[in-house]
Amino acid sequence: MSFKEKLLQIIKALQTDYFTAKQLRGLLFVSSTVERRALEQALAELVNDCVLFFDEKNRRYRLLSDQEVGQAVFEGNARGFGFLLCNDGDLFVPASKTNGAFHRDTVMYRRIPGTQDEAEIVKIVSRGMTQIVGTFQKNLSVGFVLPDEKKFISDIFVPLRKSMGARDGQKVLVQINSYPADNRNNPEGEIIQILGYPNEKNVDMLSVAFSYGLSQQFPAPVQARADKLPQSITQEEIVGRRDLREQRIFTIDGADAKDLDDAVSIVENADGTFTLGVHIADVSHYVKPSDDIDKEAFRRGTSVYLPEMVFPMLPTSLSNGICSLFPRVDRLTLSCQMTVDSRGEVVDFELFPSVINSCHRLTYTAVQDILDGHKQTQAQYRDILPELFAMQKLAKILQQKRQKRGNIDFATKEVSFVHDEQGNVVDVVPVTVQFSNQIIEEFMILANETVAEFAENCTYPLVYRIHEKPDEQKLAVLYALLKGVGIAVKMPKVVHNSVFQSALEQAKQTQYFNLINDVMLRTMQKAKYSEVNSGHFGLASRCYCHFTSPIRRYPDLVVHRIVKTAILGKMTDKAITAYEQMAADCSDQANRTERNAVEAERKADDVKKCSYAQTIIGQSFTAIVSGVTENGIYAELPNTVEGFISVDKLGDRFSYNREQFCLYNGAIKYSLGDKIAITVSSVNKQACKIDFDLAKNID
Repeated sequence: MSFKEKLLQIIKALQTDYFTAKQLRGLLFVSSTVERRALEQALAELVNDCVLFFDEKNRRYRLLSDQEVGQAVFEGNARGFGFLLCNDGDLFVPASKTNGAFHRDTVMYRRIPGTQDEAEIVKIVSRGMTQIVGTFQKNLSVGFVLPDEKKFISDIFVPLRKSMGARDGQKVLVQINSYPADNRNNPEGEIIQILGYPNEKNVDMLSVAFSYGLSQQFPAPVQARADKLPQSITQEEIVGRRDLREQRIFTIDGADAKDLDDAVSIVENADGTFTLGVHIADVSHYVKPSDDIDKEAFRRGTSVYLPEMVFPMLPTSLSNGICSLFPRVDRLTLSCQMTVDSRGEVVDFELFPSVINSCHRLTYTAVQDILDGHKQTQAQYRDILPELFAMQKLAKILQQKRQKRGNIDFATKEVSFVHDEQGNVVDVVPVTVQFSNQIIEEFMILANETVAEFAENCTYPLVYRIHEKPDEQKLAVLYALLKGVGIAVKMPKVVHNSVFQSALEQAKQTQYFNLINDVMLRTMQKAKYSEVNSGHFGLASRCYCHFTSPIRRYPDLVVHRIVKTAILGKMTDKAITAYEQMAADCSDQANRTERNAVEAERKADDVKKCSYAQTIIGQSFTAIVSGVTENGIYAELPNTVEGFISVDKLGDRFSYNREQFCLYNGAIKYSLGDKIAITVSSVNKQACKIDFDLAKNID
């Protein structure tokens, strides 16, 4: 036992809140200078480790409790303050208490006494941003990189000898080599890649990708291992698997999808039940725990999809190769085969390793054409028409079942971008969700629930996908909005899915649907991964996990490993212990990487929308008021492009009504959901900001 560990034992045994170094010297009979220095060093280390708190004013120490200290990721703000992203609620860090931390650093913190949600950073555990995208500026004999990420509150100093010859105004990737002791000086770095000028093709998306640490390239050992994997399966690999190659199994995906990780099959039985098969690529057969590919997949956590660019979790020889369920080739899968009755209940199921040979690679558009009676498309897929219509029938049953139990059917706002040959955005097109998309969604949800319930009933470890109830403060804002636009809902003491379901149904009959849908989404807690099951509020599901996309989500890969171990009868006590730790580690990491991916995808969409808005400056449109603040109003075009009209552009003096979410004066009132005429006035692509002016009515 080290001296520091022994000292901590003695401190914990003290029956006092505070103690001094003098008291400890007496207890330890410290007399010599060497002993005194050793004690002082040990105390300093315990303070630095956030085990002790030192009250400088009174020169005394005390033990810190687990509730007072912790480790978290720091999220900076352009104005100097920031937040600590904690599992049980974020903490505010005043600018004076950041103590040298930068955006995305992992830090140790201490709660500030006398406050409910404030903390100070006491130690930087690791730097979160070692590479940053920004704009290079040359100033006489030195250079600086101005970060695109405004939450990173300092420019990076770059000696010209380390600038790679970058020119003024070019986008670059800078490697940070040293951080200052505090935020009063600049970090120093060197340029490691020149991306190009901002208006050059793909520079905007590469800038977003590098800003969020995304890469299409894999480390050499990972790529080398992936390249050695065979691109066809052998007879030996099929041994012990159920052979489904003669069954009519097929995939349904988007037209541009290349990582096909789920296939489906169905039989409508004479007794009115359905035998539904969901067959998922067996990625766990190729990616073993702790090998080079697995470590990199864990680090990435998820594939990230930016417009016209994919940053995969797995090397393409896996994601677009041996694991992808292409038609007319043998593929290894993990199957969830369910018997579903006429009410949508799973009355029986099997989980088993399998081998399939997909007979078709269908698109959502083709399936929708078939369901809509398009004769030519029906003729092309005549061999599976009975299966497709049976799937349509079962999907409607499953939708009705989920609707009855309180599923909240949010409308999403996905868009696609139309580019010209030079890569410029010429249009923004909202993506229409068809019933063919909903068929696959229903089947995947059912398989995910079935697998989660299997693991829970067997008390096996698992990575669950959970979604907790909204908190009361956000609910109060939502209820105020609903009341302000005339939507009547009961406010029960215990919130239930049906409240949201009812509000959305009422909103569909009004001009406020998109608005209510958006605010309701923001009211919700974020869905996340957890090794502890607490249900999924949005889906009204008691037990849920992610099982169906192991090519692009790491938690699905872990779920596959657990399920395969269980169904092969190898779930020993040792395996359970290992999977408990794996599930916990995976949940924490996947939550971090998912948040990063969502932010990157949102930022990429915003950048593309700004690029489009630059092409329509000066043009006028009818828009919907999508947000109201005391500083002005936000308005959204039909294609989801949103701009801001500051209050000084509205004319006369306005007052803000928080209860009714409107700006008003004696003659004019701007409320959520109102139609207004706007003109696109300016675009700041760097800040992702679009400004509108009021315009005359549009015919």
